[in-house]
Amino acid sequence: DQISDLEAALSREKDLSRRLLADKEREIAEIRAKMQQQLDEYEQLLDVKLALDMEINAYRKLLEGEEERLKLSPSPSSRVTVSRASSSRSVRTTRGKRKRVDVEESEASSSVSIAHSASATGNVCVDELDVDGKFIRLHNNSEQDQPMAGFHLTRSIGDVSATYKFTAKYVLKAGQKVTIWASNAGVSSNPPTDLIWKNQSSWGSGENIKVVLLSPDGEEVAVRSTVFKTAVEEEEEEEEQEPEVIEERFFHQQ
Repeated sequence: DQISDLEAALSREKDLSRRLLADKEREIAEIRAKMQQQLDEYEQLLDVKLALDMEINAYRKLLEGEEERLKLSPSPSSRVTVSRASSSRSVRTTRGKRKRVDVEESEASSSVSIAHSASATGNVCVDELDVDGKFIRLHNNSEQDQPMAGFHLTRSIGDVSATYKFTAKYVLKAGQKVTIWASNAGVSSNPPTDLIWKNQSSWGSGENIKVVLLSPDGEEVAVRSTVFKTAVEEEEEEEEQEPEVIEERFFHQQ
């Protein structure tokens, strides 16, 4: 009888241990899920912050350019308020042997407009470029992994260019994004999503920026450009177009 009692007590202890272990595993799973959710939210906030930083830097550089052109002395306490008037985006897909996607975006404001254009013929597109020269981001928007051996990423600002070469072993996974950071961006290397260009302190900055992704054969497989225009430049372009509009209306009246 004593042996039976001991066996029953041991069985109860085993059942209790199993329940406690299951509860602990469930708690660990819940904590991991919460951590993953917080990481996802943090990444989303970081993307928003980077986009806002890029836009603020663009407006700051355009303001500095206007101050220099008009020979104005900037005031440390001055505030700049920019109201966006319009925003547009268009996507065109061309059918053929290879898929080509063209994207055009424009942002207009009371003092400056920023025009973005992008196109891609392969699996990888230039997803984003930092106008302050901190990073360039690529996106493999296909369902296939893309080996990047022999690919070159070139950024051109006027006559000045810089070229980044991917390592022979790097593969951009399907649906994945990779950010190539300049060495002075203050970001730590985190392959395969964050790469550091150690030999380049900055991608460079300017009013007209063009980024091209070249295949090992030298073919342009993805292009993205950003063009900045002030309100004065837009008015001059509209004035140049006015005679053509008037002439066209006069022709229709005849």
